[in-house]
Amino acid sequence: MTALYSLRGITRSYGNREVLHIDSLDIQPGDIHALLGANGAGKSTLMRILAFLDSPSSGELYFKGEKVFAGQEARHRPGVVWVPQFPVMFTGSLLYNIEYPMALKKIPPQERKKRAVELLESVTLGHLAKAPAHKLSGGEAQRASIARALAAGVEIILFDEPTANVDQRAQDDFMALVRSLRERRGLSICITTHNAAMAAALCRKQIFLVEGKLVRQHVLPDGSVAWPGKLAKTPEGFHLCVTPDAVASFSPGTPGAPGAPGAAAPGKGVVRGVADFAAGVTVRLELSPGRMVEFLLEDTASRDMACSLALNSPLAIHVERDTLAGGIKA
Repeated sequence: MTALYSLRGITRSYGNREVLHIDSLDIQPGDIHALLGANGAGKSTLMRILAFLDSPSSGELYFKGEKVFAGQEARHRPGVVWVPQFPVMFTGSLLYNIEYPMALKKIPPQERKKRAVELLESVTLGHLAKAPAHKLSGGEAQRASIARALAAGVEIILFDEPTANVDQRAQDDFMALVRSLRERRGLSICITTHNAAMAAALCRKQIFLVEGKLVRQHVLPDGSVAWPGKLAKTPEGFHLCVTPDAVASFSPGTPGAPGAPGAAAPGKGVVRGVADFAAGVTVRLELSPGRMVEFLLEDTASRDMACSLALNSPLAIHVERDTLAGGIKA
């Protein structure tokens, strides 16, 4: 499969200061990728290069197998949209904002209005169609920016810190919407974030930057896991409690292995991505209340864990060195 983006020896400098240096990176189509790192790590710089809003100082950038030459970035831009941390809405109604990209394409007014209404409904903003766009909340503006991107007919959406300034409910809504964009529309999505739990729950591939350099890539392979637990409702919310014996024999994707793809019995949860429980590694699950789920625990993992999650949203479990003996932080 041809990579969506291929970066080879990419650097970006401002004066004598190099802020980005990527020796080699491939981003595959049809998936959700997370770019993680501290402030100043180079995430936004890399994102702007991927959005063709900035040019690297050196190196080679390929888009869908085609080399991108300096000064010709604009011709690759129509299929890509960059959504900044604070999405900018035009003056006028929300409906006008969604219609605008279609007006640029000379789509007839009646057709574009119908399409704009459908897109707003798809992001649960139909009731705000006539509202002034500049009065939207942070979460509403995020969803509006997605609808506007879809109106433009893009294939790739790049989000810069999309959940940094919204509440937990808006974060959950955003994650559900992004997952739907990938599964139902086949979009390719990249997200910069500080939120490791969200990245683990939403993104199969995580790319870590430190001081402008790529230091690690982590892919969560497909599989399922091997011990039962049950999701129950408590006054604090929905919790998953598991008290199994330790097991170390599971190998994701191995035929005949406990929890290998297809091996989970009906009524048991299936893990979308799984990695060994070890310090600094994350596991993703999709669960529904009252259903049995399956886990793998290494010998070094905690015997008891209680992890909070929102109803019908993924659960991200992150194992840290200081919690292996006493519990797992979610």
